[in-house]
Amino acid sequence: MVGHFTRCWLLAPLALAVGCLTPAGYDRGVDGGGSGAAGTGGVGAMAGSTGAGGGGRAGTAGQAGTTGTAGTAGLTGVAGHGGTGGTLAPTGTAGTSGGAAGTSGGAAGTGGLPPGTVLYMDDFETDTASAMATGWLEGDTATGLGTWSVVSDGTKVLQGAATGSDFTVDVGGNVAWTDYTFQVDVKVISGSSWEVGVYGRFALGTDKANFYEAYMDDSGGVKLRVKKDGSTTDLGTKSKATTAPTLNTTYTFKLDMHGGNIAIYVNGMVRVMVTDPTLTAGGIGVIVSNGTAEFDNVVVTK
Repeated sequence: MVGHFTRCWLLAPLALAVGCLTPAGYDRGVDGGGSGAAGTGGVGAMAGSTGAGGGGRAGTAGQAGTTGTAGTAGLTGVAGHGGTGGTLAPTGTAGTSGGAAGTSGGAAGTGGLPPGTVLYMDDFETDTASAMATGWLEGDTATGLGTWSVVSDGTKVLQGAATGSDFTVDVGGNVAWTDYTFQVDVKVISGSSWEVGVYGRFALGTDKANFYEAYMDDSGGVKLRVKKDGSTTDLGTKSKATTAPTLNTTYTFKLDMHGGNIAIYVNGMVRVMVTDPTLTAGGIGVIVSNGTAEFDNVVVTK
């Protein structure tokens, strides 16, 4: 059955990791350039000179004749036979525009930080490639459902390779967490009829483990289930997406749990939302079946 969990759990309360990730998505504005200097104003037009003798009346300074206006547009005065119109003043040079605007902040991360106080962050960059991720435990080492290790794919990521249709899982976090949002970037790199997702409020119960199980399949369908003391209950299902997910594409998967309100988001869009009071506390896990998937930029906030 899909999502069947191991009989052998090694989860112990894990130490809280703080500040180990600085994901993309912080935007910092850069100051704009200073204002350009104002242009120098144009020099006023020279008044027309006094008209030479004759029958006409000499043009007055700055105003040639009775109708010509000196200096306004360089018009020649018509009255006063010798009166000369004012010289057209050159146009003042316009001031330069303000400095170039500051560049925008860094490009946003795939999903950005969810709101709230950060409880835990992990981008696996300080881990050793080909080794287990620090602070994480394989949940099914005795059942052979899959393998987990840190690999390099441009950056370091946590990779899970499932051997079949049952979920293989890697668990982390703190079993004392209650209300929180768990977000992770997920990329399936190979597989057929694959399923990928997360566990929330994961803790050991009287029979195996208790957890909320949220996952997406290769059609884009999303499902939420709860498992307690060996009994699994379907809580909500969203049929396949208009556009099916594709291999080697990163999707931001988020499971939000506050009180009995449980919701699944994919790339910021709510896909399933239910109310269920079954589980109240527990850690986190990442899961995959029928394929190989990479997980990165783990963030838990409250």
